[in-house]
Amino acid sequence: MADAPVMSQCFICKRPFKFGPHIYNGGRIAKWDMMVCSRCPERNWDGIVPEKHPDLIPYLRSRGIEVKLNARGWIAWPN
Repeated sequence: MADAPVMSQCFICKRPFKFGPHIYNGGRIAKWDMMVCSRCPERNWDGIVPEKHPDLIPYLRSRGIEVKLNARGWIAWPN
C-alpha cells in the first residue's frame, strides 16, 4: 500500500501543501510556531507585507514573539 500524503495548511497563504511522507512542500518555522508552504518564503524572500496578512502580527504578539520589520516596513522572516 502506498503511503498516503500528509497535508498541512500554510499559515501565511492558507493553501494546503504536502508534508510527508517523502514529499515536503513546506515546513515548520519553529521560532514562529507555524507551518508554511515552500512557496511563501520563496516568493516573499524580502519580507511579508503586513497589510496582506493582517492575522500574522497579532498571532506573533500573542505568543510573545517580537515582530521585526525590515526597511520597507515588511515583516522579516526569522533567521
